[in-house]
Amino acid sequence: MPPRWVALLPHPEQTRLWTEGKRFAVVPAGRRSGKTEISKRRLVIGLPEKKKWSDPRYFAAAPTREQAKRVYWNDLKALVPKKWVKKVYETDLCIMTRYGSELWVLGMDRPERIEGTPWDGGVLDEYANMKPSAWTENIRPALADRAGWCWFVGVPEGLNHYKDLADYAGAGMDEDWGLYKWNSSAVLPAREIEAAKRVLDPRTFRQEFEASFEGSTGRAYYAYDSKRHEDGSIKVNDRLKLFVCCDFNVGLSVWEIVQTDGGQVRVVDEIALKDTNTMEMGKTVLSKYGSHKQGIAVYGDAAGMNRSTAGKSDYAILFELGLRDQRIGRANPAVRDRVNSVNAMLENVDGQARLFHHPRCAHLKKDFETIEWCTGGTGLDKSNIERTHATDALGYFVEQEFPLRIDKPDPARRFYK
Repeated sequence: MPPRWVALLPHPEQTRLWTEGKRFAVVPAGRRSGKTEISKRRLVIGLPEKKKWSDPRYFAAAPTREQAKRVYWNDLKALVPKKWVKKVYETDLCIMTRYGSELWVLGMDRPERIEGTPWDGGVLDEYANMKPSAWTENIRPALADRAGWCWFVGVPEGLNHYKDLADYAGAGMDEDWGLYKWNSSAVLPAREIEAAKRVLDPRTFRQEFEASFEGSTGRAYYAYDSKRHEDGSIKVNDRLKLFVCCDFNVGLSVWEIVQTDGGQVRVVDEIALKDTNTMEMGKTVLSKYGSHKQGIAVYGDAAGMNRSTAGKSDYAILFELGLRDQRIGRANPAVRDRVNSVNAMLENVDGQARLFHHPRCAHLKKDFETIEWCTGGTGLDKSNIERTHATDALGYFVEQEFPLRIDKPDPARRFYK
């Protein structure tokens, strides 16, 4: 092999990435920790592999073409053995080998560049800085014909689409996906890590050198931590009543299915439908949980009493469907009171967590992690039309059943008329 193939001393997580052979590998890792170097080598070793077709294609991609060229191009030319090379296209950033395989360097500022031809595999570097739609709309379809593989490498950048992908891979529900994460300290000398700590604030250090997905400091639900509050073992308890927590919306409706033993709250499921109505949401709830022996009660937005859907209020429609146990306040609590009640369930002053959710509650998790207060704390930021519905729905239930006040209402009282 060329001199550029200097020996590496991989740590266990890098070895796991290299040997497990997952089709899709999500690799959030700290700065200067070897994630890009190992990606380059993964691309090169695939070039002589025999395929059923004569023209295997691989790509190394970064957010922009210039960035991809700067990070990959010269190193890939140095890593590919000269005897493998048939021709190098400097303008197109493509290496063609004598095996018929091709290795391209691409920029995802124009993700359509990858369309039109099938691909056998590739690397998306600094994936957090790419367009969220690039993977689903452009790259994933291009890998379908040849069952191509893909690595998603980079440093986290907040709680964006990279975090979503890492959560999916780490959940272990899809055998094609794997999550591989390591800190910079696994590779860099201790003195470099200490030097970084001296000049960076804790949040930035965790993100850049410990590959931590950090949310905004203005998060409304600051007490939430997915490692603590997400529980895949949650299931419906046949001995407890089910509560449907509703937030009525036109574009996206999100309802949370909850149970409580009076001390803890468990969100067992989430129903989310786009471009729907109260009738369809209610029917969906009943199709899944209508046979629950302990019955179903409804909590939700008090404004649903007045809102009209097909000439009837939202709660009148649910009543006619059979969801007649409705525990709706005469008016909604103040937003801050509702948020504070939820935070207190996520963690109280004694450090106890009393609210947990199943991983299938994706909108709820995203709300917890990303919703922020508006400037000045006057209300929740609702600029993203898909956010706040899940936490609003759950908040109506929590604030009524576990309020931060002494005058707790009687849960048996029915407010709906």
